[in-house]
Amino acid sequence: MQIRTRLTVQFSLLVSGILLVTFLAVYFFTYYNVTEDFYDRLRSKAKSQAELLLKVQVPLINAEVLKALDETNRDLIYDENIFIFDEKNRLIYSNSTTPQLKALHVSNYWLDEIRKAGQIRYDDGDYKVVGLYYKYPFNKAVVMLGAKDLYGQANLSNLKTLLTVLYLIVTFVVAIVGWIFSKRALRPISKVMNAVEGILPQKLDTRLNVPNQKDEIGRLTITFNKLLDRIETAFQMQKIFVANVSHELKNPLTKIKSQLEVSMLKERNPAEYQMTIRSVLEDIQELGQLSNTLLELAKVSEDQRDLLTELIRVDDLLLDCRMNLAQANPTYNIQLNFDELPEDDTWLEITGNSTLLKTAFLNLMDNACKFSEDNAVTVCLLPSRGQLGLTFSDNGKGIPDKDKSLVFQPFYRSDNTANIKGYGIGLSLVERIVKLHNGSISIQSNFPKGTTFRLTFLRL
Repeated sequence: MQIRTRLTVQFSLLVSGILLVTFLAVYFFTYYNVTEDFYDRLRSKAKSQAELLLKVQVPLINAEVLKALDETNRDLIYDENIFIFDEKNRLIYSNSTTPQLKALHVSNYWLDEIRKAGQIRYDDGDYKVVGLYYKYPFNKAVVMLGAKDLYGQANLSNLKTLLTVLYLIVTFVVAIVGWIFSKRALRPISKVMNAVEGILPQKLDTRLNVPNQKDEIGRLTITFNKLLDRIETAFQMQKIFVANVSHELKNPLTKIKSQLEVSMLKERNPAEYQMTIRSVLEDIQELGQLSNTLLELAKVSEDQRDLLTELIRVDDLLLDCRMNLAQANPTYNIQLNFDELPEDDTWLEITGNSTLLKTAFLNLMDNACKFSEDNAVTVCLLPSRGQLGLTFSDNGKGIPDKDKSLVFQPFYRSDNTANIKGYGIGLSLVERIVKLHNGSISIQSNFPKGTTFRLTFLRL
């Protein structure tokens, strides 16, 4: 079901429900007032008849006089039946000429109930009946008056018909108005949908117009624009990544092809062939390292928080990294500063993945040594109760301010590092590993001399 149809149905049901409750309340209160008014009229007339009868201090009642007085009463009640009984339940007055054919069913039970309660009312078929036990110093009698409220019933029937017709008409009108209103209310959303459908991969720089930033449609449009910004950034990074990967893979492959083609131009001595083979092997090794680095970068790009299950002591991991890097590069000078070790060893522990953290630390140490004139790096451990900090400092050329926001992008290399072998992937990989471990990385560069990378891990 479309939103427009759902809104129309819900709006119609809501209004028709409120209207139904209102009309039922109107009918109920009207019925109550009509009924009470009719009973009041019956009670008043029965009381007046009893007073006329009981105030006459003679043993016999002149029925003709009562009938004459009753006929002169202007409060006409349709099909009125009046019965007056004495204490022995004898009928002493009735306005019916033939008592045997009276419309009301009178029994000793009802007469006794009237004497007990003093006054009752009940329904007898189509008749509404009022019974009074009237006492006067000289006479006592039970008066029963019953009649049909044709006028009230006709009014209630007309009211019921009117309310039913009005309910159907208003419900129909509300459904049409709701359909039109829902279309108008959803028009901005339709415009947003049409605009989004028109945005193609070739036009990712297109943005939606924001008519009103304060309403829900405006906030939805702003959210779409922010999403488009992220998508455009992701596409641009993907294009740059693919272009850089193609370029970096092309260089060793071109070198390998060129060396093999040159070797096949003419016959050469074994020493020259061996030199060519060694060069090709170096290029293949370089290509393999690049492929492994790209795979690590791709793996860290995924959500791997379910792998962060190890409790790692960072000082032990740094010692292990120094030993591995020193064995691979004996010229590197790696200094670890553990002067501020805490008394509580748990301050040195974080939850994570030791393999990934080791990759990050090795990259930072290796970069610092490569870009330092003395091939040295100083690593400081700064533990505290809520977080664990590390710094990796070198004595290289430093990083210009304009390059600080770019060094973490894949394959980016600053101008002052062009003469040093590398791919520009290491720092991007380090940043992703640190963020995966609920950490942050920042650069403190003393350009043109020295750079310090600061890592901060929150201890949860």
